[in-house]
Amino acid sequence: GGRFGGKDPGARSAYVHLPFCKRKCFYCDFPVVALGSEATGTEAEPPIFESYVNLLEREVGRYASDAARGSSGGKKLDTVFFGGGTPSLIPPRQLERVLRRLDDTFGIEWEGAEISMECDPGTFDRRRLRDYIDLGVNRISMGVQSFDDRLLELCGRSHTLREVYQAIDDLHAASPASWSIDLMFGLPHQSLRAWEKTLDEAVAAEPSHVSCYDLQVEEATPFARWYEVGMAPLPDEDTSAEFFKMASRRLGSEGYSHYEISNYAREGHECRHNMAYWRNSPFYAFGLGSTSNLHGRRVQRPRKYKDYEAWVEDHDRRYLELEQRGSGGEAEEQVVLDRLLDEVMLSLRLKDGLRVAGLDETFGGCGIADVEARIMDAVTVHIEKKLVLLSEDGKSIRLSDPEGQLVSNSIISDIFCKF
Repeated sequence: GGRFGGKDPGARSAYVHLPFCKRKCFYCDFPVVALGSEATGTEAEPPIFESYVNLLEREVGRYASDAARGSSGGKKLDTVFFGGGTPSLIPPRQLERVLRRLDDTFGIEWEGAEISMECDPGTFDRRRLRDYIDLGVNRISMGVQSFDDRLLELCGRSHTLREVYQAIDDLHAASPASWSIDLMFGLPHQSLRAWEKTLDEAVAAEPSHVSCYDLQVEEATPFARWYEVGMAPLPDEDTSAEFFKMASRRLGSEGYSHYEISNYAREGHECRHNMAYWRNSPFYAFGLGSTSNLHGRRVQRPRKYKDYEAWVEDHDRRYLELEQRGSGGEAEEQVVLDRLLDEVMLSLRLKDGLRVAGLDETFGGCGIADVEARIMDAVTVHIEKKLVLLSEDGKSIRLSDPEGQLVSNSIISDIFCKF
């Protein structure tokens, strides 16, 4: 009912935020806890790991009373994603506690579930990887960012190129079912030649998946103090577009499917957890700063450690009802409209695009009229320019690769303007 922790029968995915890292990268605005020298080596484990996992156990445990009533419809978790920070700093025994608590509370579909973990070079070795894999982790997402020592240093990354190569060797040795390399483009002083070399190196490493993210200069980060978007040493708009096109061409020619604006995968290696997110499916989220999407509402946990701690420990009714109500007291029409716009924005990121047919039916009953006509009206001009492609049956639209994807924001905002 109206309690926090009412399970969402549609949710089959859980995101768990592990905020620890060695140091905060210069472009990062994620909620993280930088451990400094404490994080390195195999000395005594920092006590904060234990206390944070205690909080996670409590937060997940809030759903446990629901389990007895079988209100999850018997649906177990099909994807779990450990993101960060740098999750690979966490000792395997602590990860095991989190997985066990998720399994006790929701059940994990161990046979077929995708259990992903972000790992950074220089924070794990073969043995640790094997320990994670033994616990059920079967997809590793490695934050390489660049195969260029100078760029790594300029970004404040705490790893070196030598550690990247070592990590790739260790991944080949431990061989999880799937593994991905994360890269960034649009970095300060990055040339097209350097990006080409990074793509070559990524392909040579033979991952099953590659993510290419465009640098976002976020407020209140060192990058925001030092650089201005579109101004040297950051690339101008044309060069940024060239970086994107180069990745699309290079990875496409190597057999990676460009299944989402920033993501490329070998067949069958798409990230299922993120697909659930892009398809706007409900999902649980636990940990500092994470956002869940349950009962059609998004709820974000506090981004500061002390506030998150208080949030978990405070069983005051105000919090207990949040998940049902959403973070604000927004009106029902606004909630429904937000859900529609989310669906438009997220679907258009995908290769398959947005299924327009059926949206009238889905949203018409909630007081939003002519959804399909309004969307088609917004994209007509883009279809003429071949930036938006219409499916053969005329029921779906998608962005052309790479031209439409490059202007995705303006196409999406044209659609938003109709509502």
